[in-house]
Amino acid sequence: MVPLEWAARAAGHEVRVASAPSLVEAITASGLPAVSVGSAVDLGREARRSRDLVAWHDHDRWPAGWPVQPELLDEKRLGLLAALGRRQFALAGNMLDDLVAFARDWQPDLVVHDAVSYAGPVVASVLGVPNISHLWGSPGLQRLEMKGLGDEPQDGYVQLYERFGAPVRTWPQAWVDPCPPLMGFGAVESVRTMQYVPYNGPGAMPDRLLDRPRRPRVCVTWGATTARLLGAEMADLLRQAVEAVAALPVEVVLTTTADQRELLDDLPPSVRTEVSVPLHMLLPTCTAVVHHGGAGTTLTAARLGLPQLTVTRRPEPTLNGERQASTGAGIHLTYGELSRAADPVKEIREQVARLLDDPSYRDAALRLADDMRRVPPPAEIVTALEGVARR
Repeated sequence: MVPLEWAARAAGHEVRVASAPSLVEAITASGLPAVSVGSAVDLGREARRSRDLVAWHDHDRWPAGWPVQPELLDEKRLGLLAALGRRQFALAGNMLDDLVAFARDWQPDLVVHDAVSYAGPVVASVLGVPNISHLWGSPGLQRLEMKGLGDEPQDGYVQLYERFGAPVRTWPQAWVDPCPPLMGFGAVESVRTMQYVPYNGPGAMPDRLLDRPRRPRVCVTWGATTARLLGAEMADLLRQAVEAVAALPVEVVLTTTADQRELLDDLPPSVRTEVSVPLHMLLPTCTAVVHHGGAGTTLTAARLGLPQLTVTRRPEPTLNGERQASTGAGIHLTYGELSRAADPVKEIREQVARLLDDPSYRDAALRLADDMRRVPPPAEIVTALEGVARR
């Protein structure tokens, strides 16, 4: 959401970013003004402790196109989506009192919220102002608040509005969608596609990354939140990926966070580790990327025209990996498929070698990057949102 927020400020608008206390530092590090609402919640611990959500991290492929064809999902998977919605309702409820109090005092003319941050539409309804739902790059609309992804809201979602006697909103005035058209499921009414502009956090450019690599440089990364969600479970797969790429005639750069690096122990001596270097600084020097399928990593690499190998273990990243691979610009494996391989390290190594040796992947990646550049940038989206805001 940061590029749109920057664009709004650059256009002369007042912007406040309200979120839980744990995100205040990340918000202010982006140069935006933060408002702390609610109390701290350990999402990783809650996800690991919840029996309803355990299957979210351990699965095989869901039916292709399930966000637009929920009838393809069985009861177990629909139940998992319902549990995810209930978790989001609890998070929204935790911050709503503070958020409503702030909003009544500050009086915004428009509320732009993450697609599953349900405190946003509730506070907009309380104030009687428009709300805009901001997707994060994964294909398809995210509608966990609706039963079976259908037309009827979940009870927990309705109860958030009942706390304040506000009308229930089941559709925003508009959606902002940074997913490139080539990866999406087709145009949807009131969805405004926005050019994805990478924001991977603040950071300084290491001088060593300015040197042109003598061999193809392959980046391996598992995102910034995987260790918090999965703990030590993520280390084995990441270590396998690093070892697989290190056996190829390439330069390997592992970019990770300090907490993830501690879980990995010793790595091959040829691997260069960069801690908390923003991807948009590192990837322009790379030839390919191996990662976990997070939307930020997927779209940053796509914007820079890089072939990708994604190895995923949750439905939403799996969707990212499948749709990116469907453009011809990458290869996708699930954690389940890889764990059943006779030699997972060899399997990863062979797939990365395919990305490097077959020029069709690079050609398709460049087409995807061009597709992304043809979409309106955040500044144009701000102009459109001005017509939606309360006057």
